[in-house]
Amino acid sequence: MLKRKILNLGASFIGPAVLVVILTMPLGPLSGGLQILSPWGGIFDTGRGLNEPHEQTISLHGVQNNVQILIDQFGVPHIYALSAEDAYVGLGYMHARDRLFQMVIQNYLASGRISELVGGYANSSDKLYRTIGLKRAAEASLVWFNEHRLTIHEVDYALRLMEAQVTGINHFIDTMTSETTPIEFKLLGIKPAHWTKTDMFLGASFITWGLTGEFTDLERLWLRESIDNDTMYEALYPDEMPYVSYTISEQTNLNESDYDGAPGGYPAPSVGPLILKDERPAEIDRQKLESLIWEIVGQVDPLGLKETFGSNNWAVSGLRTETGFPMLCNDAHMPLTAPNLVYEAHICVPEMNVYGVTLPGMPSIESGFNDHIAWGFTNVGTDVLDIFVESLNPENDSEYLYNGEYRAFDVIDETIHTKEGADIPFQVRLSVHGPLIDGVVLEAGGDLQAPPNIAMNWTGSGVSHLIIAATQFDKATSMEEFLDAIYWWDNPPFNFAFADDDGNVAMTVCGRIPIRSGYSGLYPVTAVNDSVGMVSNVPYAHLPREINPSRGYVTSTNQRPIDPSSYNYTLLGPFADGYRSRRIDELLAADGSISMEDLMRFQADAIEIRARSIVPVVVSAWDPMVGTNETVGQVVDLLRTWNYEMATDMKAPTIWMHLYEKIRYEIFDELRFLEDMADGSVYTTVAMPSSIYPRSPIIEELILNGTSEYFDDNSTSGITESRDEILVHALHAAVNEIYNLYGADQLNWLYGLHHTLNIEHMAGLTTINGGGIRGQHTLFPSHGWEMSTGPVYRSVIDLGTTSNSRWVIAGGQSGNPFSVHFDDLFQLYFSYNETSMHFGYHELYVYNSVSSFVSGEESGVIERKITLSPLPVF
Repeated sequence: MLKRKILNLGASFIGPAVLVVILTMPLGPLSGGLQILSPWGGIFDTGRGLNEPHEQTISLHGVQNNVQILIDQFGVPHIYALSAEDAYVGLGYMHARDRLFQMVIQNYLASGRISELVGGYANSSDKLYRTIGLKRAAEASLVWFNEHRLTIHEVDYALRLMEAQVTGINHFIDTMTSETTPIEFKLLGIKPAHWTKTDMFLGASFITWGLTGEFTDLERLWLRESIDNDTMYEALYPDEMPYVSYTISEQTNLNESDYDGAPGGYPAPSVGPLILKDERPAEIDRQKLESLIWEIVGQVDPLGLKETFGSNNWAVSGLRTETGFPMLCNDAHMPLTAPNLVYEAHICVPEMNVYGVTLPGMPSIESGFNDHIAWGFTNVGTDVLDIFVESLNPENDSEYLYNGEYRAFDVIDETIHTKEGADIPFQVRLSVHGPLIDGVVLEAGGDLQAPPNIAMNWTGSGVSHLIIAATQFDKATSMEEFLDAIYWWDNPPFNFAFADDDGNVAMTVCGRIPIRSGYSGLYPVTAVNDSVGMVSNVPYAHLPREINPSRGYVTSTNQRPIDPSSYNYTLLGPFADGYRSRRIDELLAADGSISMEDLMRFQADAIEIRARSIVPVVVSAWDPMVGTNETVGQVVDLLRTWNYEMATDMKAPTIWMHLYEKIRYEIFDELRFLEDMADGSVYTTVAMPSSIYPRSPIIEELILNGTSEYFDDNSTSGITESRDEILVHALHAAVNEIYNLYGADQLNWLYGLHHTLNIEHMAGLTTINGGGIRGQHTLFPSHGWEMSTGPVYRSVIDLGTTSNSRWVIAGGQSGNPFSVHFDDLFQLYFSYNETSMHFGYHELYVYNSVSSFVSGEESGVIERKITLSPLPVF
């Protein structure tokens, strides 16, 4: 049952601080003062602003002809115009109308300006983002676009759409009244500044950072040094996982003469094979290493994108569907917040009729379909960020050694302005490799007083061309035009699934993927000349790609893109464990006549492949012990009859969750000291790899092989434990924990009581309460006990009849907590139907004209009509 907990807007609300969850830091006392509680002109006006007329005409400069916006029953805008530019004015207006606070807060965060909103105590976040340089990359991108506007027509087209969208956003900002001003701005006591094209490029850089800005080099180094046993480390923490099902099975190369270099036009010179022997990571003082991890990783992922590591997409050939036309599915896994990170929209102009999800404040339909093609993306997961330790001049620490001479660091002034009116001096130093990240470390003492010398080399630091791709694939009508469009997609690396009405399906791993020389990219490295570094990029024509493979479908779930033994380039992970890929391959391969209902069922699939592989071994290990412990035996019987579905009305999933953790703990007693080491560190929340323990496929492999030395418990002198003995120990420990937590009444063990989904407003104003939710490390992902990340949208697209397609986002279209569209789509997203075996979706209205929409409208489908009309010119 859907519930929404709304904030109490009484006088008692003055006391608590409003939390911006996106930052996990308090805003402090309400900036608007007591007047914000006024019945007129205060926060209550925000609710009154929802009482809008059914039809409204808005006159503004920037449109050449009338733009018709039909808002459907779920708050989705259908924008009809005579040109793409006019339509984008409408898109900008709707983005600002529904999601302005989301746009602004992300913009301040990405540009390192949060201190201006909430005070100087946010300066550590600002220092980090100013060091990373997302704003600098955005400004460089705009310069490049302006320089190439007259010579590359795709650049000019993108800029025209961006300028139009900026016009729509700023018209809303300029005409905001007390009733239409988002409540968060009143609480903060601010008015948003005009939106710019730089802000759009900044948004692109922010998403790129969220998906690729990984400091795994530092985490790997911490783990390797802590274990201090290279044989153990290499066996338990390999980059390549066992049992993987690769994204690309039948490589298709394109003609290099048709595409110049790497994605985005980046150079891709040929380089010889690289042979590494006994790679030695660069030395970083232990205290500085932990301080860096503590200071950086805690601030680096405010949206939680790095915790998600997900997304599914697949496209099925018409040869394997019941309609004879291809079908495409996508569910992008990101943090679940209110409002949702994405926004649905439909744009219909003479050159395109496109539907899908947008990113508020950004141009284009990012994932969706038009009259001829459909596409969706997942994160590849390639490591495109390296750490370089610069060799400082011992006589002058403002210089570093490179190519036989000492060079001066470039220095950029990044003074931070605060809400209190104070300025915080801050400078960013840059080497040839990039900005020095240890300049953000604020801890004092020990070697941390040493001058900064640790640089971050990241492929996203330069000019980004992805907006060209995004504005081109919306209007592509064929596979060739789509491949031409995504050539411009340089960052972040994505797996693009594709299908068209000509019957084609394809998957392209697309993005700027570096070729390294002199080091692996796994650990920090010292590079004193240009023979060591990112020396080239994988050519676009040779990226992992398959077109119409013989198996009749393509799919990606963030697993390793291609078999390294059959590919000429090294792709560094970490990639996903591969359980989702194994499951979707099973489902797609087993059915030769796939329907829309099948695909929706697949998106809701909650079979735990890990459990299906490991639990039978555990049960078999217990069988010789039958009768020795009735309590454990009853728990084993629940596992024995389990179908491995992580369903809310079952007890076995709860048992599995505890059992797996105990299995991992019991096997790897050699690694338990790492927990004590982290707990005993002055940096008590030091961010280690996703776990100090090996990843699930490694554990699965050890258990299935059964003879690993790691099954021996080193604390029992003179005794060598077997695999089965360790699994029985884990069983006992799990049962004890379950009884201690939930008691003897097994009704309290039901999975849905403990595995839940509740979505918080990004400023802490309200909660969308869901309740028990299925899934875990499954095709429907919902990791942990509280599902905080997962599919932010689900789409199932039928290329035979696109109006038969289905879509849903996790939440609602509006960012206004008082609006019915704040959470109305959540009920569809959350509700699981036991008969159909899938979650809910909403119907799509992709009429190609206003008249056909109106004539085909069912009662109540069109909720509002907005006309944007040009102001007369005198």
